Amino acid sequence: MRIDVLMFEGVAEVDALTTFAVFANAQRRGLAVEPYLVTADGASQVTGCYGSTFSDLVPWSPGTARVLAVSGGWVLEEIERGVVPRQLAEAKAAGGEQLILAGIDSGALLLGAAGLISGRPATTHRADFGRLAEWAEVIDARVVDDGDLVTCGSGWFAGVDLACWLLERELGAPDVVVALEQWIGRDRQGTVWRH
Repeated sequence: MRIDVLMFEGVAEVDALTTFAVFANAQRRGLAVEPYLVTADGASQVTGCYGSTFSDLVPWSPGTARVLAVSGGWVLEEIERGVVPRQLAEAKAAGGEQLILAGIDSGALLLGAAGLISGRPATTHRADFGRLAEWAEVIDARVVDDGDLVTCGSGWFAGVDLACWLLERELGAPDVVVALEQWIGRDRQGTVWRH
């Protein structure tokens, strides 16, 4: 299962890296996951919202990825520019129903601006509930699972909870997820909201 974690100028480092780290650790534990830090435009380097530089990034592959994880960060600037939302809409069109969009924290706003969550249940950082309500039915839950759209709410470790849930849901590997949580030293928080 290929998992693309989207990197862009102003990405929230902790959102992207903690999510990536869960999938990478699961891969080391033998689960069939292939996580990548990717860019939509083929750029091999970006700078995060706190000034960290990430290099050796690879182009995304929405046609072959099972999950496209979209981190938060300086997303309002990206929404105003419109480039990342357009790219996300194109990615979903290429990936179709098999591509799971995973909004990490304020990354859900980018999915909203892309027109990909219209009227669907979703969550984001609590400070952005009002903005998310422009596009989605806001659910105040740690993780909201609506099939091919999975979003997670506030907190630096929300992406960990989202990644653990996707591993459990997609690969049926609760034993590995429990071992991973023990390794991290942190149990998941909150409840996964589903229809």
